[in-house]
Amino acid sequence: ALQAVDEPLHIARQNLANRERRLKIDLVHDDVQKELLKEVETMEGVQALLQRTLEEAIEQIRLNRKAKYLLEKDLKDKFQAQDIDEYCENLKNNSNEIRLKPGCAKIEANSTCPDEWENFSNENIENAERERQNSKTLRSNIDGILQQTSNDQRKQVDATNLAFNKRIDETKDTKGKLEDHLNKVIGQIKEIEENISRMKKAIADKEAPMALAHTRLDTRTNRPNVELCRDPVQYRLIEEVGELENSLD
Repeated sequence: ALQAVDEPLHIARQNLANRERRLKIDLVHDDVQKELLKEVETMEGVQALLQRTLEEAIEQIRLNRKAKYLLEKDLKDKFQAQDIDEYCENLKNNSNEIRLKPGCAKIEANSTCPDEWENFSNENIENAERERQNSKTLRSNIDGILQQTSNDQRKQVDATNLAFNKRIDETKDTKGKLEDHLNKVIGQIKEIEENISRMKKAIADKEAPMALAHTRLDTRTNRPNVELCRDPVQYRLIEEVGELENSLD
C-alpha cells in the first residue's frame, strides 16, 4: 500500500511541474492547481500515515516473536523438567541407575518456589495473550487505515479530475471564442485590404484624367495675348480638376 502511493504522487507532482510551463496569462492559480496541491498534500499525508503504521506493525511483529520465543522456551524447559520427573518417578530401590551422591540433599540457590514457577508461566501466557490482542487491534486499525486512505485518495483524485474537466471545457470555450473573433478580425483585415486595393485602383484610374486636365490647363496658359481668355473650356477644366480631387478625398 505504501509503494502503491508512489506512482500517483509522482504523477500529481509531474502535473504540477508541467503546468508551470504555461505561458503569461495562462499561468493562473486556478482550481486545477489548487486540487493538484491538495492531491499532493493528501498523498504525502497518506504516505506518512502508512509509514507510521508500518513501523507499528514491524514493532508488533517483533513483540509477537519475543512472546513466541518466551513461550517456546518455557514449554521446552517444562518438557525437559517433565522428562526428568518421570524418570525419577520410575526409579526403584533395585534400579541400576541409583547411586549415592553426598551433599545433594539441599535447596539449590538458583531454584524457584512453586509460586514463582507458576507466576513465570502465567506471565508468559498473559504477555502472549496481550500481544495477540494488540495484534488483533492493530490489524483492525490497519484495515481501517487502508480503507480510509484509499477513500481519501479516490475522493481527491475525483475532485482533481473534475477540476481538470471543467478547466478543459472553459479553455475550449474561450479558445473557440478567440478563434471566432480572430476569424472576424482576419475577415475585417481582408475587407480593409480589398478596400485599400480598390482605392489605389481608383486613384490610379483617376491619375490619367487628372494629368490630362492639368496638361490641358497648363498648355492653355501659353495662349497669346487676348487669346488667354477665361472661356467656358477653362472653367470646365478647372471644374473637372476639382471633381477629380473631391473624388480622391
